[in-house]
Amino acid sequence: MRLRLWLLIANIFGIFQTFQVYGLAEGDLYDKILADYEPLERPVANSSEPVLVRMGVVLQQIVDVDEKNQVVDVNAWLKFSWIDYSLNWDPEEYGGVSDLRFRKGQLWSPDVLMYNSADPQFDSSYPSHLLVYPNGLVNWIPPGLFRLSCKIQVVWFPFDVQECFMKFGSWTFDGSKLNLEIDENGFDVSNYMQNGEWTLEGTSVKRNIQYYQCCPEPYYDLVFTFIIRRRVLYYAFNLILPCMLITMLTLVGFTLPPDAGEKMSLQITIMLSICIFQNYVTELSPPTSEAVPFLSAFFAVCMFTCACCVTATTLALNFHHRNGKSHHMSNTFRLVMLEWLPWLLLMKRPGFIARGGSMRRDEDSEEEAEESENRTEQQRIAEILAHISVETPRPTPRMERRVTIVDEAHDGPTRTTSPGHLWWNAPSRPNAIVSNKDINKSIGEKERAKKIEDDWKYSAMVVDRICLLIFTIFLFGSTVALFSSVPNLKRSF
Repeated sequence: MRLRLWLLIANIFGIFQTFQVYGLAEGDLYDKILADYEPLERPVANSSEPVLVRMGVVLQQIVDVDEKNQVVDVNAWLKFSWIDYSLNWDPEEYGGVSDLRFRKGQLWSPDVLMYNSADPQFDSSYPSHLLVYPNGLVNWIPPGLFRLSCKIQVVWFPFDVQECFMKFGSWTFDGSKLNLEIDENGFDVSNYMQNGEWTLEGTSVKRNIQYYQCCPEPYYDLVFTFIIRRRVLYYAFNLILPCMLITMLTLVGFTLPPDAGEKMSLQITIMLSICIFQNYVTELSPPTSEAVPFLSAFFAVCMFTCACCVTATTLALNFHHRNGKSHHMSNTFRLVMLEWLPWLLLMKRPGFIARGGSMRRDEDSEEEAEESENRTEQQRIAEILAHISVETPRPTPRMERRVTIVDEAHDGPTRTTSPGHLWWNAPSRPNAIVSNKDINKSIGEKERAKKIEDDWKYSAMVVDRICLLIFTIFLFGSTVALFSSVPNLKRSF
């Protein structure tokens, strides 16, 4: 029992001594490295040789794409690796220390910055520690939320594909002092988190050598390019589909009778609704005149359709409220609007029949109409005479006279009525003669005026029908033409 206790104490003491020796060895190693180390000195044995720095990018997430300001926020890690000849040690001499960590500023680090940065602080990377290995290899992986400038192509918005890049290079070292190379992984997207609005289509890395007018030395830079495609489902259900349905309501307005009184207000309300959608798209798009966004062009077509529908509705209402006293219908207008177009549009009109490429009066309907007029002619005369007898007071015996009704249309005998049927209170005219010809003339004028008014109303119906056909074809054709011109439309959904 005592032997086991002594062995346990010995083991604990040995472990404690080992930790103490290891800690002292790591501290001595830090003191040795930093004693004569100069952070501004390039880590090369020969100052005429450049420092080989390998760089890569680990893309984590595309946070946001601001189309209006043309900037993109990206969450990424930068990977740097180089060899520092003054950071070599033997792990066995220092208690098995296999790596060391230094703060930025304690060791030399490349001044590589993103050239197309749009961040207010320009360099938005976090100053993480540098990891050093016994062979002098230094790994530095600073994370950061980078805001970069990217020219947004708005031609096919929202079916657009954007190509953005991050350009990195040394700010003060030229190619003879710092040789910037691509890391083994280059552009790493293994840990990429998908964005709800954008899909990552592809990545690439390219090394460029730039020569400037100020300096003959070459300057190296690495361009990390990524291609993203917008997901269209949100815009399809919140902008495109509602706008299409609202625009189709303008076509429904042509089927609304003009007497309803809401025909014009419906068209104008629909046009104002599309203007609201247009303003929303304008807020999303950058203020550029280089190209018109696809969605703006689609809304412009819808607005143009609504504007033309308002104009056509105004014309139809104008025709509907015309009559023979205010407007004269020419023969050409009658031929086009009342015969040719109704025949082409397969429209029907009571009392007319489509025959010979035009709308002609139905003979059977005309005969029935004449018989109906003949049957009701005597009734109309009786109603007029009854109306006269009711409005006229009963005359005195001295003023009572027999009233003679003369049928001027026939040469037959004169018909008379008894005093008990009609009286005429006219001191200056003892005998009142009511002519059948005058009654027929008055009725004929009213019928002709009613016929002309009906013709104008029917022409308004023709305008509504032809506008419904034309704008339906135009809206359907323009929509199909616009969406068929979008490249890779199926891949956007």
